[in-house]
Amino acid sequence: MKIQKLFAIASIALLASCAGQPSQQDYIDAFVEYEDTNIGDKENISIAHVQDITVADSIAYLTNSLAQEYQDLLAEKKLAWEKKLEDCEKDERANILRHEDYMKKYEAAKRQYGNNIKYKNKIDGYLKAAQKLPSTHEEYLKFDRSRSYSFTRDAENLQADYEQTLALTLEGYAAQSPAITAFGERKPEEVVASAYTINYQNNNGECASEIYIFSNEPIKVLDKSNNNNVTILNYNAE
Repeated sequence: MKIQKLFAIASIALLASCAGQPSQQDYIDAFVEYEDTNIGDKENISIAHVQDITVADSIAYLTNSLAQEYQDLLAEKKLAWEKKLEDCEKDERANILRHEDYMKKYEAAKRQYGNNIKYKNKIDGYLKAAQKLPSTHEEYLKFDRSRSYSFTRDAENLQADYEQTLALTLEGYAAQSPAITAFGERKPEEVVASAYTINYQNNNGECASEIYIFSNEPIKVLDKSNNNNVTILNYNAE
């Protein structure tokens, strides 16, 4: 929902057109439609231009807004990789311990039965079972990779996925967002919205002065900038 709202606010290039220069009254009418019952005196409203918002401004805003999402994705991928590494270590320890257990049984059987032909198959069985299992880390890697499901391969794939996302950087990740790709080849300096200070009297009879962000065409309020919400105008304020 948050990204959808950001898309509506920052991807306003899709709403822009080559229409004629709007008048101040056009912005006032859009403001009145937006606030409606919150306005006490709809006949005495004045506006003042604050700044224009460009494609570059919108892309910078969206990129910043996606920062937490990108960091969360990185953390999720790293955690998945680390958990798989833990699974690898547990599986390696378990198989090496099984190898050691068979070797202990093999040595104990040799001591107990010696060269008694009657127990040869039992003794050899312990040895063969031990030889099928790894006794070192290097042997485990070879053993694990030979299986249809490999903890090692899975961990390596998760590591590669995490490192690929890390190398992408926030800018690269944001560049893939539909909200940013929607700008296409539009020039960075192209104006796609404008911010105006609106001076009016609210329905309590108090004088109010607030900044609103308008799309260009159709002229419509996209957001209100104040100290209580983050907008394209104040997102990077220190």
